[in-house]
Amino acid sequence: MYILVTYPNARSNETLYPSAVVDRLESLGEVDWNDSDEQLSRDELRDRLEGVDVCVTGWGTHELSEYVLGEAGSLELVAHVGGSVASIASPALYDREIPVCSANHVMAPFVAEGILSYVLSSFRSVIDFDAAVKRGEWPSKAGDPTDSLYGATVGFVGLGTVGRTLLELLEPFDVTVDVYDPYISSDDLAPFDFATRADLESTLEGADVVSIHASKTPETLHMIDTDRLASLPDGCLLVNAARGAIVDEDALVDELETGRISAALDVYEEEPLPEDHPLRDIENVVLGPHVAGNPCRRHLADAVVTEVERFDRGDPLQHTVPRERYEMMTRDWLSA
Repeated sequence: MYILVTYPNARSNETLYPSAVVDRLESLGEVDWNDSDEQLSRDELRDRLEGVDVCVTGWGTHELSEYVLGEAGSLELVAHVGGSVASIASPALYDREIPVCSANHVMAPFVAEGILSYVLSSFRSVIDFDAAVKRGEWPSKAGDPTDSLYGATVGFVGLGTVGRTLLELLEPFDVTVDVYDPYISSDDLAPFDFATRADLESTLEGADVVSIHASKTPETLHMIDTDRLASLPDGCLLVNAARGAIVDEDALVDELETGRISAALDVYEEEPLPEDHPLRDIENVVLGPHVAGNPCRRHLADAVVTEVERFDRGDPLQHTVPRERYEMMTRDWLSA
């Protein structure tokens, strides 16, 4: 088996590609590593796909378009060390009936855990209390009580793999969850008797917490705009660890500056967040540098190599991305 790994300097990246994983991959056949510091250009990728059986992609790999696939007559599997394959796969790839798999299932629990940490730290004022104590203060127990997740109403904008995992984490908190996702049915929520489908307006208007899980597509760009932000109840917490462009950032700044709602953000329309961005000066927002799923990195390549091992043995693949799911995934070609 001839394998191409597109990610720059992958085999020297011990965090993303531990040496044991490198050894496992190399035991499966000849591996062509991208040992440069740069992503392969479209022409380089096209040339190096000639004779390749398995292409292992990563963040930043060019789309496997009709042009790029021109010399890829032997290609039988694309395995993506990452979550969304929307900017990697292509209709041409699916037209050729080449299976596409990803490590999205690995990322989801860590992202869900990150979202829960943002909710709990925001509700319990962890950052504010830490800063106050370090300033020599001792906030009075008789002061304003902190909020609690127990018994809260949570609104999901989108569901997806991360949302399903977050529902499992939320269950012990005796929450009520309203889910807006036009692509799911009631059966998708059957395992969670505390969660129900709802329209977007109801999901936003009745929530103590709103968590964004939608993919970034033309339909969801700035979905949470001025009017929808205004519909959030006073005191609502908006959490976004999906994609920054789903929320109109300028409108969010305006709403946060009123002090009426708060937010916890892990993603932004421009990343890194510009130094002069007004979000940096707002007190009622917790900011993270797109790290909600960060602990998963050491597990991604392991999961993908396991999938390549299944392919090599002729066993059924467990984490393929069907075409219909690919078409609904986040598009990174939209403004970030």
